[in-house]
Amino acid sequence: MGVKSKVFLGFYLSFLMITFVGCTDLVEHPNGKPNDPKLIYEDISNLRATTIAMYAGLRGDASWSEGFATSSYMTTMYGADDLTTQIGGNKGNFREFDAFNSSSNNGAILNLWKGCYKGIINANAVIEYSAFTIADQASIDNLVGQAYFVRALSYFYLVRSWGEIPLFTDNSKSVDIGLSSVAEVYDLLIQDLKQAEVLLPNRQVEIGLPSKGAAKSLLAEVYLTQAGWPLKITSSYAMAAEKAKEVIHNKLIYGYNLLPNFKDLWLRVNDNSEESIFALQYDNRDGAQAFHISGKASMPEEEENGWDDFFTELTFFDEFPAGARKDATFRTEFLNSDNQIIHYTNSKTKHPYYAKFRDGAVDESDPSGTATFFNNAAYMLIRYSEVLLIYAEAQARSKGVDQSAYDAINQVRQRAGLSDLSGLNTDDFINAVIDEKGWELAGEGQRWYDLIRTEKVAEVSAKRSNQEQVVIIGATTTENYYAPIPESEVLKNPNLKK
Repeated sequence: MGVKSKVFLGFYLSFLMITFVGCTDLVEHPNGKPNDPKLIYEDISNLRATTIAMYAGLRGDASWSEGFATSSYMTTMYGADDLTTQIGGNKGNFREFDAFNSSSNNGAILNLWKGCYKGIINANAVIEYSAFTIADQASIDNLVGQAYFVRALSYFYLVRSWGEIPLFTDNSKSVDIGLSSVAEVYDLLIQDLKQAEVLLPNRQVEIGLPSKGAAKSLLAEVYLTQAGWPLKITSSYAMAAEKAKEVIHNKLIYGYNLLPNFKDLWLRVNDNSEESIFALQYDNRDGAQAFHISGKASMPEEEENGWDDFFTELTFFDEFPAGARKDATFRTEFLNSDNQIIHYTNSKTKHPYYAKFRDGAVDESDPSGTATFFNNAAYMLIRYSEVLLIYAEAQARSKGVDQSAYDAINQVRQRAGLSDLSGLNTDDFINAVIDEKGWELAGEGQRWYDLIRTEKVAEVSAKRSNQEQVVIIGATTTENYYAPIPESEVLKNPNLKK
């Protein structure tokens, strides 16, 4: 939950939280026992405690092996051109996907898998056991709406990364269930987000909780993705445009807007700004440390004592339009321990690095870069600029390029220091929006999903610089769009084998 409200659970986590081991090991609650959910969940504080556990699982509090806290959550996304890694060191898990040579034994893919399923299992508990809660209905609805939102968000990441996945919608399903189709997962996503729309308030009192606008924003992206590969339900483009328009037209009600300066998005003082639609809240007082955004994952090892987990591919950087956004997105010069300025072309990896995530990650007064801080931080998963770009693309695909589509993308471009677009045919406009979204969200783990839904992976990969350290080994066709289900999960449940 929000920073203001988080109290880690101790007794509640051991007593109430649905225990999650691997994917689906559940603890049963026999009727009449002291841990009977009918008795436990009469008190809304217990329902709220499970909601807190839901967010903790998704974040991956104080864990290097699950959730969104570390850059490992992006492992399945390294096929995109905004992410690459170094050829040596302990980056083999990232290199597999960067080279299109992924393995089911890749340990890092478990971060996203486990974090999402922890969120799902606890969301299921909130949804199911809320029927026993005695409290005012608005408070119950808010918690249940949050659960529907988190369950949808989690399944959205899972289905885009793995395709067919086990679909748990209640706590009575067998741990040995098989795989559900991509279409079935999307059906659930849409149902969940429609429920969240109804149940969530326009604005939340506490920081970091999803609102009605967050549900609409995520639903717009779900429709946009459903319209592309692999389902190609093109009628969903119109629904994506309509849902994004609801957010844009009601931005004052929901409290959304673009920050005037792109660079300000990444300052810790601006966490949970009006541009942030949904962000995971990391509070190191509770052990919720954001190793990714408040760590050194995107900093060079040799020059700044960073971890060298990820940086940008050269072609992506070269094609990125010059201006205020590029200056705020990338770091091209480093100050080494000898107090010398090193240009990226003379660095160990010879790549630019991301500047976005530095605030709170390093003490700028320490030239050696040896100081490392794990501060409180909000990690944005959905922001308003993305909604504008979803609308621009979906509107162009469903009704053609009109002034409203131009207005949406040009708001984003103006802040980036770029000139307005005009006079493009439909195909060129759509390609411009996809490029714009890649630049706007660079390094944030979203580019890969846009490339696979538009089947542009091979096209983008063909432009890869021959100076890249990691060489593409496997096919860049649809057969490599989805990650293999983790072998450790298949060993527990052979029904997950594809």
